[in-house]
Amino acid sequence: MTPQALYDQEGKPIRLGPELGKGGEGTVFEVANSPELVAKLYHQPIGAEKAEKLAAMAGQKSDGLLTVAAWPVGTLSPAPGDRAVGLLMPKVSGLKPVHLLYGPKSRLAEFPQANWSFLVHAACNLARALAVLHAAGNVVGDINHGNILVSGRATIKLIDCDSFQVQAGDRRFLCEVGVPTHTPPELQGRNLRTVTRTPNHDAFGLAVVIFQLLFLGRHPFSGTYLGRGDMPLEQAIREIRFAYGREAAARRMRQPPGTPGLLAASPPVAALFERAFSPGGAKEGVRPLPHEWVTVLEGVQFRGCDLRKVHTFAATLESCPWCPLERSEERRVGKECRSR
Repeated sequence: MTPQALYDQEGKPIRLGPELGKGGEGTVFEVANSPELVAKLYHQPIGAEKAEKLAAMAGQKSDGLLTVAAWPVGTLSPAPGDRAVGLLMPKVSGLKPVHLLYGPKSRLAEFPQANWSFLVHAACNLARALAVLHAAGNVVGDINHGNILVSGRATIKLIDCDSFQVQAGDRRFLCEVGVPTHTPPELQGRNLRTVTRTPNHDAFGLAVVIFQLLFLGRHPFSGTYLGRGDMPLEQAIREIRFAYGREAAARRMRQPPGTPGLLAASPPVAALFERAFSPGGAKEGVRPLPHEWVTVLEGVQFRGCDLRKVHTFAATLESCPWCPLERSEERRVGKECRSR
């Protein structure tokens, strides 16, 4: 049975409210008399190092971190002084997983007012959130579509923070997990439980999510392989086969049909993607860090489409890049309907 009373790091009793949800690692509950907080209790006992990490994170909380992340604000123990069995964190409501924003069909259902300028704004806010985290000496390590939430105003909140890599004084608590589709080439296939992550590793995952936001949910390494056999996505990342941009053909890749060219995001943004997914990206200083994304994305100017008011695009383009894609999709669907 779940205990109804626990104690925070200061020995204060904390009463749990109703269960809110359950994941693979733990269960989340309301906190009685504290509607702004939730409690996460782990399914299995955690080790001493994990307990120390949670305590270090709670001690590191700040207004900046709490603005951009569901950062732990306390630990939970069955009795004062016992090892932690869970954590306290801010309650996050009204936000949705970022993949619902970058997928065209889900965006229409979940964010019906969101146009391309909204996506650029969300991407910029994601970069801002990473900049705050890095400034505190921490690294996400496992940036992916599952730990980023977005609001109807394009604000961002990072979640699952207890998996982040955390620096606390001379102690470093590693991020031990990673989603292969957002893991940089140099870490593909490695045992992530022993790898010290860097902001440059985060820079790869950040660029992947920004690309997915700006390019209709497409993955930058998913395209048509021009060689023999198949090219699985993880292998394409490991071999740095970016499917868009100037060197795509040299990488024996071609972007998928019915997708906009890289310059649709504006030349300055395209240049950042070229750097982020370049063969030299493992070298510090090559991949753009969050502050560079913020500067460039803030500088994107927009214009409206003459034919479709819902379309916005970079003012550097001569015409709307989304109209041809819509017409192509309509022709494809029409052919499928006639063939049935």
